[in-house]
Amino acid sequence: MHELVAAYLPLVDFLADCLGENTEVVLHDLSDWRRSVVAIRNGHISGREIGSPVTDLALKILKTTAFDERPHLANYHGVAKNGNPLRSSTLFIRDKGGEPVGMLCINSDCHSLLQARDALAAFIAGIGLHADASITESFHMSVEELVRSNLRRVCPQIELRIDTLSQKEKLEIVEGLDELGTFLVKGAIVYAAESLNVSVPTLYRYLNTIRK
Repeated sequence: MHELVAAYLPLVDFLADCLGENTEVVLHDLSDWRRSVVAIRNGHISGREIGSPVTDLALKILKTTAFDERPHLANYHGVAKNGNPLRSSTLFIRDKGGEPVGMLCINSDCHSLLQARDALAAFIAGIGLHADASITESFHMSVEELVRSNLRRVCPQIELRIDTLSQKEKLEIVEGLDELGTFLVKGAIVYAAESLNVSVPTLYRYLNTIRK
């Protein structure tokens, strides 16, 4: 574990004890994206545990420069494994060069509050979700699930069209997966190749073509 990430370990229990069982607190070490979760409390909210991989939002952050100057993201929409809405926040842990080495994430399950919102509107009007609609996050238990989720984002009808996709369409799908940072995770290429009914060498050729 990176020493900068290790310094945040006491905060996981502290925040979880303060915020209660409806709030998940997760510490990520980005040294190994396939097993980035190094500490977690209230993991029942997302279904994750120690050793789970990074999320699609984390991959987007690592792939783009849009978040380079931001110390944190606060109060954006997340989605739990059971579909419940979450109010999520992420603190980026950076080294001296500004590179992200870890993340401290807080995910609060808002399901009960939203159900009660109409009846208690006078009391909880200021508690609702204040989200940046451009930021969403899904939680995944495996690299395979991450690849399949990103495939659906790039091509929503992928399961129905897989047998009729042309080479050009497959190239476009691979390009979309690459832009989402899918292939930053070890093993993603194998699952993507299987899902697109192509060989691993063929998918590597697609990537080489796209990146040139």
